[in-house]
Amino acid sequence: MAEASTGASVALAEEALRHARRFDSPRLEAVLHARRARAYAKAGDRRATARAQNAAFAAYDRARDHDVAEEPDAVYWVNLGELESWAATNAINLGDPRTALTHFEAIPAAHQAEGYEHDAYPRAAALRLARTAEAHLALGDLDAAVHAAHRAVSQLGGVASARGSSTLANLRGQLAIHQDTAVVRDFLQRTSA
Repeated sequence: MAEASTGASVALAEEALRHARRFDSPRLEAVLHARRARAYAKAGDRRATARAQNAAFAAYDRARDHDVAEEPDAVYWVNLGELESWAATNAINLGDPRTALTHFEAIPAAHQAEGYEHDAYPRAAALRLARTAEAHLALGDLDAAVHAAHRAVSQLGGVASARGSSTLANLRGQLAIHQDTAVVRDFLQRTSA
């Protein structure tokens, strides 16, 4: 079933890419290549993920020289930080948490370079920090995982978000396996509802 779903996702993105080229929209091409990379990562295909991901970054590089006003309205949100975030998630799906951390760590600098105020979007920052915690957890670094998890909770503050809540609930579940460790136990107690 996953193979059929991956094939359908890739085929849809490739068909969209064929049509996107006539719009001369590098941002649109970037997001479609990024969608292909996500589909390949979910299927576990490292090489295809890397090719599609590289194509996404290359398309975005072309977008930097392209007037944003000429881009379709639907891709206003596509920025380097988003592509780094997708690449990080791909790395997690492919079982490569070190590469994921490299991409997660690149996001704030990418946002700053493009004038994107990531602090203005606490839910997005919290989701990124929760996934960063998951990558540290996959590496067995409980201290770094809990540190990122605390930062994620802090970012959410008063933000009521189903996605944010479910992400943190999932992270708490992953950390609960290590509740015999003091730093994890403390985090779980402080964040229990």
